[in-house]
Amino acid sequence: MSELDSAILSALPGPSNDYTLPSSTYSNASFGTTTHINKLGVPTYFLKYVRSKNLVTGEYRALQLISQAVPGLCPNPVALGQFGDGSRYFVVASFLKDLRSGSGRVWERKLAEQLAKLHTGATSDMYGLPDGLVTCCGTTEMPNPPTKTWPEFYGVHRLQFILDECTRANGHDSELDRMGDQVVQKVVPRLLDPVRSSPSLVHGDLWAGNAGAINDPDTGETVPVIYDSCAFYADSEFELGIMRIFGGFSSGGFYKRYHELVPEKEPKDEYEDRIRLYRLFHELNHAALFGGGSYVAQAKSSMRSLIRKYGQS
Repeated sequence: MSELDSAILSALPGPSNDYTLPSSTYSNASFGTTTHINKLGVPTYFLKYVRSKNLVTGEYRALQLISQAVPGLCPNPVALGQFGDGSRYFVVASFLKDLRSGSGRVWERKLAEQLAKLHTGATSDMYGLPDGLVTCCGTTEMPNPPTKTWPEFYGVHRLQFILDECTRANGHDSELDRMGDQVVQKVVPRLLDPVRSSPSLVHGDLWAGNAGAINDPDTGETVPVIYDSCAFYADSEFELGIMRIFGGFSSGGFYKRYHELVPEKEPKDEYEDRIRLYRLFHELNHAALFGGGSYVAQAKSSMRSLIRKYGQS
C-alpha cells in the first residue's frame, strides 16, 4: 500500500492531505501488515491492516478496555474499519514514540504496579466479555462467551478449545487427547474450584515482547506500556502463565512488587501448579499456531506433571 485507503483517511481528524505513509518501515507477518501514519511528516498513529476482521475488532476492543481502566498503559484506540474495496480490515491507534524494550528493576516494578491496577480496578461480574466478542492470541480466535465461573470458562473456552485447535492444525494425537481430557475433567476442577476467583481484566498475551517502555510526554520519565492484547475478563493469575514461558520478568523485580499489591491466592501451596495450568494454554496455542514438535512436548510435560498430582482421583 503506497497511499492511505480512503476509509482510513475518513476516520482520521483534519484534512486528509495531512496524512502520509512512510516510504518503508513496514512489518509484514502472517496476520497482516503494520506501519505508522505520519501527520505533517511526524509519526502520529500506528496502523495495522489484515484480512481477518476478528484480528482487529478484538484488538480495538482490548485497547478500549485497557486504556479506559489504566490510561497510558497501552496505545489509545483511534479508528476501526474496512478498506473501501472490502479487501482488508484496519485498526488505528496512537503512536508510541521512542518505544523500546523494557528492562531493569525500576521498569519491572512500575509495570507490576500498573498491571496490579488493571487487575484490581477493571472487574466484571462474568468471565469472558459481556458481548462474547472474539479476541485473538496471535491469530487464534478465542471465544469469550460470558460465563459465571472461572473453572468452566478456563476448562471449556480455553483448554478444550485450544486442544481442539491443536487437533485441527496438527492432526489427531491420541496421547494429547487422552491427557487433555484428564486435565479438563479432573485437574481443572481440582485446582481451580477451591480458589476464590473474581473476573479481572487481563492483557491475555503478556510475554516480554508485548511490553515495552516509552518516555512520559509530560515528565520525560520512563514508563511501561503494553500492546498486542487479546483482553478478556479472567482470574488475574491467568496473566502470569505466559509471562513465565519466555522470561523477561524477574522474581526480585516484577513478581515481588506485583504480589505485594496482588497477593498469591489461597491455597498458596498450589499457586505454582495453577500457573503451570495457565502456561498450558499458551503451550498448546503455540503448538496450534506453529506446528507440533517442541511445543507439543512442552504441553505434554506440563500435563503429565499436573495429572500426576491432581488427576488420579
